Amino acid sequence: MFALVFVALFGVVLYQLLRFDASAWPALASFGLGIGAGLGAGRMTKIAWNEDAAQVVGRMDQLGGIILGLYLLVSVGRWWVLGHWLAGHALTVAGLSFTGGIMLGRLLYTRRQVLRVLSKQHK
Repeated sequence: MFALVFVALFGVVLYQLLRFDASAWPALASFGLGIGAGLGAGRMTKIAWNEDAAQVVGRMDQLGGIILGLYLLVSVGRWWVLGHWLAGHALTVAGLSFTGGIMLGRLLYTRRQVLRVLSKQHK
């Protein structure tokens, strides 16, 4: 489901870029920053194997809670921060690209952690 939302968001960004002739550079830069933020936000969940349930489970530790707080601040304030440099459609594209980058970064980090736990489990 997370990946489907990302694909839909990517489609909206492409539409905005093509329809309103917005510059691709702010979109690419904010997408890259979003991926970095998403990889950092992925750290907020510890992924481990639960022997009793025989499945991969996630839980949040104290550092993960701090990262979650920073992640929420960035998510809420991204329009204000990006609004200092961009306006109009460029701001919309950059904001949506940043959000998509965060989503992709979290998805990649979680996938990597789950695969790491499963590979250790099957040894």
